[in-house]
Amino acid sequence: MRQDAQKCSDPVPKVLAMPNSISETLRRTDLLLREAYDHLGFVEGPDDAFQTGNLPHVSPLAYLCTRYPGLDDQGLLAAEEEAGGYVPEPYRALLSHMNGARILGISLLGATGGLLHRSVQGIGQPISLRYSNVVERPAYIPAGSLGIGAINGPSYSQGHLYLASTGEVELYNAALDRVGARWASLAIFLAEEIPRRMAFHDDRGHRLAGAKLLPGDTEDWEDLAKAARQQDEPRGLLARLGGLLRRR
Repeated sequence: MRQDAQKCSDPVPKVLAMPNSISETLRRTDLLLREAYDHLGFVEGPDDAFQTGNLPHVSPLAYLCTRYPGLDDQGLLAAEEEAGGYVPEPYRALLSHMNGARILGISLLGATGGLLHRSVQGIGQPISLRYSNVVERPAYIPAGSLGIGAINGPSYSQGHLYLASTGEVELYNAALDRVGARWASLAIFLAEEIPRRMAFHDDRGHRLAGAKLLPGDTEDWEDLAKAARQQDEPRGLLARLGGLLRRR
């Protein structure tokens, strides 16, 4: 049975407090990230795309934040096709502003079809909306919810983000019918979660010890995912051995 999610209601950081609209929140988020991380190194691409917060201690092309170029009307139609259905207005507004992103461990999905010419070295493309909505969509996800992204835990765990038909953003366990966190809107999710994650890194971009990567009531998700991985490993080994024997 699904456990109640934790409502994310911590005080909103002043820099993104009380978002008036998703468009205003996205604009302010761009400014916040550039001001915070450009000193570490940045790359700018077409149509306001950028990467900021270079992490040479991870790899020469690693960045804390990647923001892809926004979609035009044709791109939005492609996004709906990849999602397998209707894309609600808040996420259409986000896709118009940026076709997905990777921000401080948050992956936001976008459209990929026909957009290779818009990629630039070091920026690339988002993960397709198709994965959370068509390829890997659990049966227990409500029909009106749109898969919009994911957040990784420390090692084994992951949360999947869904935009509900009510406008709320919900963080589902990647393997269980369990919601760990819920935000009242997409704008509030961005306004709360991105500043919270900015506190995970020092001035040089190194992640600080003790950062709570998965928000909300998710303290046991890492142990649950680790246990599930350990149970799957023997079955995976037996399957590989069986395949070797069949080929002989």
